[in-house]
Amino acid sequence: MVCTRYLYRYALMLYLAMSGGVLTQQSIAAEPMTLEGTWKLSTPQTAFKPDGGSIPFTQKGRQRYKEDKRLQAQRKLDEYDYATARCASPGLPRLMITPERFRIWQRPSVVTIRFEWNRLIRQIDTGGLIAQKRVGQGNGGPNDEALVGRAVPISQGKWEGDTLLVTTEGFSDNTLIDDLVPHGYDMKLTERIRLRDQDTLEDRITIEDPEYFTKPWRTVVTYTRQPDEIFPESVCLDSVNLEHWPPGKGQ
Repeated sequence: MVCTRYLYRYALMLYLAMSGGVLTQQSIAAEPMTLEGTWKLSTPQTAFKPDGGSIPFTQKGRQRYKEDKRLQAQRKLDEYDYATARCASPGLPRLMITPERFRIWQRPSVVTIRFEWNRLIRQIDTGGLIAQKRVGQGNGGPNDEALVGRAVPISQGKWEGDTLLVTTEGFSDNTLIDDLVPHGYDMKLTERIRLRDQDTLEDRITIEDPEYFTKPWRTVVTYTRQPDEIFPESVCLDSVNLEHWPPGKGQ
């Protein structure tokens, strides 16, 4: 009787383990495309080039943009580019034009992007699992993304054919869209990420923010596949001249 009971438990555990493996394989197979690999900007750029030639600024957005340009010309980095001045995360979508490489890992329910610069991480939740465990959501405290925002919020993704549709909201307003363009708390970022071919990755970006732009505007960024090599250590503060830290000191 005891032997039969243990055999039953063993059989049940074996069945559950095998079922979990099957489900995992089915989840992987259900995703129509793998974006995995190491990638780098096809053409280096520090600013996004909007479709149509110009960014549709509101009056507030244009004033802020002009002020950023003035401060940039005066090399007052700490007064307009909070993230760069402090070696912090440049935020989204600016991270997607980092000149260094990034590596994409694709797993059931999550796509992770690891950037060579400062070893930053971006997560795209494709299964609804991460969103259910977000720390501080809705409690009104300092971690409440609805009130405070983050430089790189957790994005939500789903597959539409061979394209990964990614939406991101809950931003802090102390980052920039690129090296100059501002945004507010209400920015919404939509990306359509796909392979043009096996060696070319495309990210079609739509930016919405009624505080700074009169309408949504779009841009496209492409990346070229790189050899899968280990990233060397890249720490922003290691390259800073501490005699002139923070930026603007002694100027």
